[in-house]
Amino acid sequence: MINGISTSLSGLLAASTRANTAANNIVNAFNTSTPAGGDTSTAAIQTARAYVPQRVINSSQKNGGVVATRLPVTPSSLTVFNPSNPVSNEQGFVNIPNVDPAVEFSELIKAKHAYKANAAVLRTLAETEDATLDILK
Repeated sequence: MINGISTSLSGLLAASTRANTAANNIVNAFNTSTPAGGDTSTAAIQTARAYVPQRVINSSQKNGGVVATRLPVTPSSLTVFNPSNPVSNEQGFVNIPNVDPAVEFSELIKAKHAYKANAAVLRTLAETEDATLDILK
């Protein structure tokens, strides 16, 4: 029973990590930065470092359960032409994070279903424990 609880809790934590990572990627999907070697006259509005999107990899643990690891997306940014952006370089290019909103929303859906499944397992374990205690009375 304890092993089932710890396995489900690790699944809940992994799903939470997946949801938080996808949400961060979505929120920062349109942050721009000047490509390397860009114009230094816009330094006041340039970010010190561009947002680096992340992805989540789940790995099985030795005694059951899962651990979620965040890894940077490679390449972390894409260069696009946007001369009206205040941080564009002399040629009119800016860097945007390499984030695909459709992929990130699918990650949120996967996280939701994983969270629901692990919560259902915990609920079932609690019901089983209650039924066992009732039998022992």
